[in-house]
Amino acid sequence: MTWLPDIFGLLLIAVVLVILFTFAWGGISAAPWVPLWKRDIRRMLRLANVKPNELVYDLGAGDGRILLCAAGEFQARAVGLELAVLPYTLGCIKLRLAGLAGKAKLRYANFFSHSVGDADVICVFLTPQAMQKLKPKFEAECKPGCRIVSFAFHVPGWQPTNIDKPNQKTTAIYLYQRP
Repeated sequence: MTWLPDIFGLLLIAVVLVILFTFAWGGISAAPWVPLWKRDIRRMLRLANVKPNELVYDLGAGDGRILLCAAGEFQARAVGLELAVLPYTLGCIKLRLAGLAGKAKLRYANFFSHSVGDADVICVFLTPQAMQKLKPKFEAECKPGCRIVSFAFHVPGWQPTNIDKPNQKTTAIYLYQRP
């Protein structure tokens, strides 16, 4: 029975490596996980003028904070796409505990290869490089009237419809609307 601790040790190491790899991959491909404050999430959703039953996507959803607010406070339907295992798992637990599992979904998926064509609102907090990569996807997939709301970083080459920056200490939020 001395081999059991060895197997459990190896499994633990493998799980930790998978978690670390997905964090690293998410950080390299789009953005590291940096959770937003609830007040900033509300600013984003208010700026996008999210209405009940609209479909809100959160690209790089982390632990589902935007999904919880969009579904819970704004009565929207919400879909999050997340690639890192730990925030994804935490988000699934949070959605279930909040009783929003039917109204908000968190998918373990790469948002670069997932269609967002049915979105009414798309929320992002991603690096400038990721925004550059997403621009053609938005142009190809977003339906007319879709609102894209971005925390901190703008979509290169696009003119925002509105910018929310109440004071020097707050981070800018950019709103775009597809023609």
